[in-house]
Order: sequence, then structure tokens, then C-alpha cells
Amino acid sequence: MTEMKDDLLNWALMQGSSLGFKNIESLQPLREQASLRRYFRIQTDRGTKIGVISEPNSKQNELFEIHSNFLRKNSITVPKVEGFDHQKGFMILEDFGDKVVQLEINEENKEFLFKKSLKKIHQLQVIKPPADLLKLSAEMLKQQMCLFEEWFLISFLGLDYSANDKKMLNDSWQLIVKECSQQPHVMCHFDFEFRNLMLLEKNEIGILDFQDLCFGPYAIDLVSILKDIENPLSHEDLLNYLKFYMEGIKGNKLEELKLSDLEKDLDFAGFQRQFRILGTLSRLHLRDKKSFRLKDLKQTLKYLQTDLKKYPALKELATFLTEKVEPKLIKILRNIS
Repeated sequence: MTEMKDDLLNWALMQGSSLGFKNIESLQPLREQASLRRYFRIQTDRGTKIGVISEPNSKQNELFEIHSNFLRKNSITVPKVEGFDHQKGFMILEDFGDKVVQLEINEENKEFLFKKSLKKIHQLQVIKPPADLLKLSAEMLKQQMCLFEEWFLISFLGLDYSANDKKMLNDSWQLIVKECSQQPHVMCHFDFEFRNLMLLEKNEIGILDFQDLCFGPYAIDLVSILKDIENPLSHEDLLNYLKFYMEGIKGNKLEELKLSDLEKDLDFAGFQRQFRILGTLSRLHLRDKKSFRLKDLKQTLKYLQTDLKKYPALKELATFLTEKVEPKLIKILRNIS
């Protein structure tokens, strides 16, 4: 890693003449990320930049740059990619500072930040997607949820479950995918959570980690905020924010949605997201040796236990999570800590 950091430093120095700086005074690592990228703050003689180390020759590097340019052209506040070498996996980005909304949110500013974030979703959802943007198919949605079995149930929990349980899970996936696929599709960030939002000057919201931009169910981004892992809402607050969201979709293709539609769509998008997250965070811990997100597993599971019970066809799944999964998760997390 030290060698890669030195390579980034040397490469960044060579970009200085085109980016307006002559010297680099320091290169400091930033907070740990769930992605395979590594981020550094580059202190130059003309201010700061963000340096990125990612997998060399990865299509994701090119997509990051393409999506940045596309979103900026559509008045979405994302960091500008100021320099890149996709073969080496290096980028230099505009620096959005240190005010991550996840860390800035509190009881005094919570309503303001929730509503500012929902307005950003409004902006994203009315953008006409480019023809080549990834479209989330039903099969993709199901494959993502299958990470729950492979990485969470089997690899992380080591849970023994029956053929009947397996069938029940598959039947549940089919229902969840069907409901998500029937939702109106719009531009999705696909990981629109407070840890990926920045509070900028003049209380503007900046958006990070947009490499998974896609065309998918409208409630996917909505649920990322309204069922945020670290900021669970009361049902009353949830309804108030849904009503605020409804005010912002008047005049576009989502305006026919009723509050009852929104609640149901939010739940099913949440199921897809939460099962996916349980799988991806387990994989992050086991495969990538990054364990800082294990603390999020319990609240993610709690959302599922609470909301699945609303739907008769999914009550058996809720019982499975409560009786077989939760006790095993508590025990394993206790042993890890």
C-alpha cells in the first residue's frame, strides 16, 4: 500500500502544471470506505485535492468519470474529476471537505438535512437517463439479494437451515423482486445514504460514490435516506417526510403516487436493499477484511423484522429472521467484539 501511495504522489505531482499547483506538501489518508478505493487528501501549494487509488484497468474507474461529467452537466453537485489515469487506477478529484452528513446530523438540524437530501432525490429522479445507463433488471435485483444467503447466512452466521426454509426464501425473493420491478423506474444513485452526502458551503448537499448510477425502482434511493441505519425515524416522522417527498414530485411521472403506494413501495425497496446490505457487509468483513460496518447489521435486520410482518406472504420470513437469524447474529457479534 505504501508503494501505491508513493506512486499516487509521484503521478499527482506530474499533474500539477495542468491543475494549477507546483508542490505537494502532504498526502493524508481519509476515512475507511466500503469500496476497494482508497482516498487521500492532497495538500498542495494552491489548496487541497482528493487523490484516489482504485483497481487498475477497471471499467468502474471510467464509469466514475463518465457519471461525474453527466451529473455535473445536469446540475447535480458531485466532485469534478480533475485528473485521471484509468490504467493505473489513479484519479484527482475536487475536494468537498470533511462535513459528512452522517456525522453532522443531529436533533437540531435533522429535519433540515432530511429535506435537503430528499430535494436532491427529486433532482436526480427527473433527469433523463443516457441510453447506455445500466438498467436494473429483475434478475439483477434477485442476484443482489442472494448475497444474503451466500455471505450472511452461510459464510458469516454459519446457519443451518432446511429445504423448506430455502424454498421460503426463494418465494420471498420472487415477491420482493416482482413488487420492486413494478415500481416506476427513474435515475438512481443506488447508495444514497448519509455517509455518501457532504454538507458544503451555503448548506448545499454534495453527493459522493455515484459509480453505481443506474435506472431502477424509484424507492431505492428514497429508502436509503428514510430508513437510514443510524437515524431510524418514528412512523409519524416517516409519513411527514413521505408527504414532503410527494410535494416535490408534482408535475412529473411519479405524481400519481398515493401515500399508501409510497409506504408499500418504500417497504419493498427496503427489503431488497436490506437483504443486499446484510450480504455485502458480511462479504466486506470476510473477503475484504473490513469490519467497520458490522455494527450496522443489527439495525438492518431490525428494519426487516419490523416491516416484513406487515405483509401476510412475508410473515414466515419475518419469523425465520427473529427465531433463527437474530439469536445467531447476536452471539457472533458478541464474540467478535
